[in-house]
Amino acid sequence: MKTRELLTLCIVSALGGCEGQVKAHVQGNLNVGNDKETMITAITHCLPYMGFPRTLNALSCVNEIIPD
Repeated sequence: MKTRELLTLCIVSALGGCEGQVKAHVQGNLNVGNDKETMITAITHCLPYMGFPRTLNALSCVNEIIPD
C-alpha cells in the first residue's frame, strides 16, 4: 500500500495542473505511513521524466501539507 500510494503521488505530479490531487495524495501517503523525506526523494527521482516545473509544483504541495 505504501509503494502504491507513493507511485500514485508521482504519477499525478507528472500530469501537471493537478495540484489539488497532489495534495490529497500527499495526505494519503501520510495516512499509509510514508514520511515527508520519502515523498521528496521519490518526486526528485522523477525530475528527469516530469521536468523541473512540475517537480517544483509537487514539492511545493508537499511543503504546504507538511510544513517543517
